[in-house]
Amino acid sequence: MTIEETLKFIDSSLQNKTGKQLTTLETEIILAAWENRTYNNVADKLYLSVGYIKDMASKLWQFLSEILDEKITKTNLRRLLEKYNIADITYSLPNNIEDVSNLNLNLKEYTLQLQQEIEELRQTKEILYQSRAFLTSVLNSSVDGIAAMQTVRNTSTGEIIDFRFLVANPVISQIFSSTKEELIDKLLLKSLIDKISSTLFNSLVQVVETGEAFNQELYYEDSQIQKWYHIIAVKLGDGISLTIRDISKCKLVELELIRQSRVDALTNIPNRRCFDEYLNQEWQRYKREQKPISLILCDIDNFSYYNYFYSHQIGDNCLIKIAQAINNCAKRAVDLVARYGGDEFAVILPNTDANGALHMEELIRSQIANLKIPHEQSQAGQHITVSSGIATMIPTGNTNVESLMMAADKALYQAKKQRDNCIVVFYG
Repeated sequence: MTIEETLKFIDSSLQNKTGKQLTTLETEIILAAWENRTYNNVADKLYLSVGYIKDMASKLWQFLSEILDEKITKTNLRRLLEKYNIADITYSLPNNIEDVSNLNLNLKEYTLQLQQEIEELRQTKEILYQSRAFLTSVLNSSVDGIAAMQTVRNTSTGEIIDFRFLVANPVISQIFSSTKEELIDKLLLKSLIDKISSTLFNSLVQVVETGEAFNQELYYEDSQIQKWYHIIAVKLGDGISLTIRDISKCKLVELELIRQSRVDALTNIPNRRCFDEYLNQEWQRYKREQKPISLILCDIDNFSYYNYFYSHQIGDNCLIKIAQAINNCAKRAVDLVARYGGDEFAVILPNTDANGALHMEELIRSQIANLKIPHEQSQAGQHITVSSGIATMIPTGNTNVESLMMAADKALYQAKKQRDNCIVVFYG
């Protein structure tokens, strides 16, 4: 037999016995045996594990041994089948003389059909090789880590205890700090992904058990690196296909944009948007805990005159120094200093009563006085000063965060109205 006749014979025998056709993998195993290629070669071409190839080959050789009534192996397949004639195997002798005249016709028809099927097989084989080459190219050039994995189950309970890599492209090998050869056909996944997330393995198990896809972003950090990954896993037979994309660069840009949207560009302290969000958050918290929250609003005295006299550029430098001085006074992690407006600053003091807020404001005034920023146009002296309004409330169902802001604003107005470098406290 030729290789084409061999494939046709095995395919026909398989259909007669099981009703199934030769699969792409079985065809490749036969071609490898015929051409004396290794199972490793088949595994590389089909992106499958060598162990899986060997298992399928063993079943195939057992089937052929039963058909031909002699032991078939990878090494003797070609030698044994080349001595057979396809017609001898496929057809038995006719039972009577009248059938002889039809036999030649049937053989001619069969020969023509076989030639057509051989040509179709050749074309299919060519398409298969092109598709495989395309798949290999896609996997090797993909910016995403791509893998196909088979479950490894406990033989007694059937529980999934690990996954075996069947396919692994270069990027996923790099993500797991391994080579392709170190991953393929190895029981490594659980130990590898536990380094990224302690819950990821159980999530992948659920993909197999429920059929529901997994699609999440995960953050990973150790002493040397900080990484974000977008992970997609879908059920694939009794296993999964896994796609991992390193989104660290995009995530860092995103976080920086978020930071910039919440930070004042000039003074580099939180801006009004961040102030509003944090004040609302803390108001709701202390409404539940029934504890006081204080708010300080500071306004630089006669700052418009300062800008006109010294220039806006020097005025900006002044704002930066004032912002840093106030920010340095906020020692607790829960305290927030923000730029509230042009020359106004706000300090949120959670779990702080009026006396604590007043102490904070005195510290702020002291720090600003120590800066000794000249202000010849000031009506309160020769240096920059601030006036402040302080409000303290315990959030209740009858009040809201706007009440606190209005009280602090009213206190600041009263302070500015009295004189420069003044403090007014509203007790609520």
